[in-house]
Amino acid sequence: MTSNLDFDGRSAARLRCRRSFRVRMWFGSGCYLLASLALSLSGGPWRLVSAALSLLIMVWLVVNTALRARQLDEYQVKLLFPGLAVGFILAMMAALTLGTLSQAGISVPNAGWPVCIIGVLAWQITNLAVGAPRR
Repeated sequence: MTSNLDFDGRSAARLRCRRSFRVRMWFGSGCYLLASLALSLSGGPWRLVSAALSLLIMVWLVVNTALRARQLDEYQVKLLFPGLAVGFILAMMAALTLGTLSQAGISVPNAGWPVCIIGVLAWQITNLAVGAPRR
């Protein structure tokens, strides 16, 4: 009977904030992709400029994510934290594994990408397992 009165937590301000975060993240990701493409295609001193631009974009994405995390309520943080924790641990384990292989003389080209991919996949799989919201 009171289901029409129940608040589902989707206020206009909260939806606007979530949409703004997504737009900034997609824009930043697109800029990072373009900067990475410029880095792979450029030569000479422009490689340094492209690399610095990529790093600045990554810092902007981290700051954007940290600001969004501060806006989450307790329940959202409780759902988000396990995925971040597992993703971080697996990314660190992948980094240690690749570092150990490198010390043993086994060359792994572009070793940073597997660390990133393993961390993100672990984060998303854990979010699915704990029932974190997908929207």
